[in-house]
Amino acid sequence: MATSSKKIWHALAALAVVIAFTIGIVRTLFSLGEAQSKVREHNLDPIIARASARHGVPVALIKAVIWKESRFNAHEVGGKGEIGLMQITPGAVEEWRRANRQPPVDPRRLTNPEVNIEIGVWYLAWTGRHWRDYASRDILQLAEYNAGYGRVSKLWKPADPNQEIAIADISFPGTRNYIRQVLKRRQFYERQSLDELPKQPAAAPSAALPSGAMTP
Repeated sequence: MATSSKKIWHALAALAVVIAFTIGIVRTLFSLGEAQSKVREHNLDPIIARASARHGVPVALIKAVIWKESRFNAHEVGGKGEIGLMQITPGAVEEWRRANRQPPVDPRRLTNPEVNIEIGVWYLAWTGRHWRDYASRDILQLAEYNAGYGRVSKLWKPADPNQEIAIADISFPGTRNYIRQVLKRRQFYERQSLDELPKQPAAAPSAALPSGAMTP
């Protein structure tokens, strides 16, 4: 009986070592992935800034969408054929093409960051214009980017534009989680942007005037 107990304890100890080792590997891979994502993000900053200026979409929102969609991986391919940084769909490409009178786009070009971000940010601005007069514009805009205009207008569009809706009102769990994560990440980038602003130097103390300097 004692021998059996020792074997069980040895087996459990070995299992604990394997689990700890596996957790260590997972954490290392996660850290490496995050580091690579930050490098890719930094490299894309100029492209994102230009697209932001062209289409009037905040940099923080663009970055949050890219982070959620692809972790800044230009070659990411979604389960339904979405491509690239902003997970562009054929429907989004077609809307962009018709609105801007552009020729058909070879899907392979969507892995080009300039092309992908241009179309994605245009589409993000386009979805925002649909809801610009609504109190819950941010939620509705991201819901449309994720789930499409048809679903938003049918399921979640408030009868009164002044009526606010909560993220909890979005009935699709995937879209609800998508909105929550993007908005949280946007706040992160907004705080990061504030932290990166150059600090104003403290004002130098005024030199004391010599006695009688103000006397005529």
